[in-house]
Amino acid sequence: MIRVLVVITAMILFSCSGSNNSSSPNVDWSKGRGDAACHEWQQAYCEVGAKCAAAALNDCANQYQGIVCNSDTTAANCATTLGSASCSALPAGCNATDLANATTAVAGCNQLYTAICTHNANCGSPTAVDACVSQLQAQNDCNKAIGLELGFETCLSKVNAAACSASEQPSECKNVIVNAP
Repeated sequence: MIRVLVVITAMILFSCSGSNNSSSPNVDWSKGRGDAACHEWQQAYCEVGAKCAAAALNDCANQYQGIVCNSDTTAANCATTLGSASCSALPAGCNATDLANATTAVAGCNQLYTAICTHNANCGSPTAVDACVSQLQAQNDCNKAIGLELGFETCLSKVNAAACSASEQPSECKNVIVNAP
């Protein structure tokens, strides 16, 4: 059975740091969530982060491509502004928490928690689904989610299809929820 443990839940949630230091990342910026203006912001934000050594480009892309922007105009303006930003003076109002429309992310996080807990209940866990979801929420509040990595849908299908004998979360679920930094 997929165990509901802090370790497993921590695997689900994306930490805001990474270790991918690829010198020639191949990121398809068109695959991000949101529309074209949001994709431009995702790319600009990650490129300035890589330029300023705040994050490796691939790690940043994995996280920020999962964010849907709340304003096309703001995303486009920020993409332009970030393109000429210095590392010592990043533009105000252009970070993930400023641009994220978290509605989809919060709903996805809740959907994932419910899927995990339903799977556990179907596999004989004595913990009720609602109680299980509450336990997960107490450990990692879905209201802090601002994005869903692009592998979220695969993760969800793997959880729903997991055998009761599975002892841990599917690998596709690692870091799938993007939380506010």
